[in-house]
Amino acid sequence: MRTNHLKIAAVFGLAILILLTLSIYLQLELPAPTGPYPVGQTVLRWVDDSRPEVLTENPDDFREVIALLWYPTEANTGRKSPYFPGLSEVSKALAESGEVESWKVLGLPFVRSQNLLNASPAKSETRFPIVIFSPGNGTNVEFYSALLSEIASHGYIVAGLNHPCDVAAVELSDHKIAPFYKQQELLDMSANQAFVAERIKVRTLDVIFALDQLQELSQGNNSPFAGRIDLKSVAVAGHSLGGITASEACKADVRFRSCLNFDGLQTGGPFSTETTALPPNQPFMFITKESQLHPKLIEKFESTQESYWVVIQGATHDSFTDGPLLQPGLLPVSTGADQIMSQVHKYTVAFLDQTLMGQQSDLLAKSEKLVNVTVNVDPSP
Repeated sequence: MRTNHLKIAAVFGLAILILLTLSIYLQLELPAPTGPYPVGQTVLRWVDDSRPEVLTENPDDFREVIALLWYPTEANTGRKSPYFPGLSEVSKALAESGEVESWKVLGLPFVRSQNLLNASPAKSETRFPIVIFSPGNGTNVEFYSALLSEIASHGYIVAGLNHPCDVAAVELSDHKIAPFYKQQELLDMSANQAFVAERIKVRTLDVIFALDQLQELSQGNNSPFAGRIDLKSVAVAGHSLGGITASEACKADVRFRSCLNFDGLQTGGPFSTETTALPPNQPFMFITKESQLHPKLIEKFESTQESYWVVIQGATHDSFTDGPLLQPGLLPVSTGADQIMSQVHKYTVAFLDQTLMGQQSDLLAKSEKLVNVTVNVDPSP
């Protein structure tokens, strides 16, 4: 009898192991984008020789901006893209940054997406609008692939920026690795706030510089993107500190027609590190977990011509990254993270379609005058 019990336990344990392995395997694949275009990826490295790099000891270092592009592509061109292009070069620095656990770095090669590396941009009768994206502090832009792939699949060129020293690790144009600036963690609260404010200024200049580079890319004779970029339809977006950067970039450069902030809050709310700062004049969307804001911040929302405050119930600060989508579970089924990300995708694309493509969205409509819409979103079916 004891032998039979052991056999049953062994079979049951094996079944659980197989189920868990299958679950992990399936959950290490990002959800397929829902737009009509396959998505290509390519990495670009730009050096801004007008700005020194202030966080390195070498006075001859200049600021670099590393852009990972997600874009509509021709099917059956390029090759299968890894989830994290160039991972082998930065994996050690990723782990040492303290921003990515070592076991997660080891798992990154197994994450799968349907994107195509260095594929040919899609042919189209019209040019594609641009979205420039700034990630959260210590977070590489690769970890937003689900969101940025979804945007690109709907006919946008997305430039996700890895800001050197502000993300966990990134390879520069000279093949050196720029690690996360960990010294900021030693600062007291007041000094840290000042440091963050300065980094947002640097990020804002990075975003504007990236837009300048995209303009050159669209006009280059040998550029695969020549004639495919709509420089009159540009948005800026970001998560956390990147969300504040998006707001500041909109205020700094009128070429941005709209801006999105994903759960970025500072003393100036979703708009700035400064409490006295005003919102951007352009259409603004704040997608967040925060269902309450200070009354003075609500007054600022009400002062704008077109703004949207979308509250995703059940979301956390990490819900806007790929992290929760890739968490292993016992059962290979859709999770709350999938449902939350689906809602984030829906409202993001609706806002971009409306502000960049002129396609009015019923999802965002509250009245004939589309002003100051607050939406509480329940992600459950």
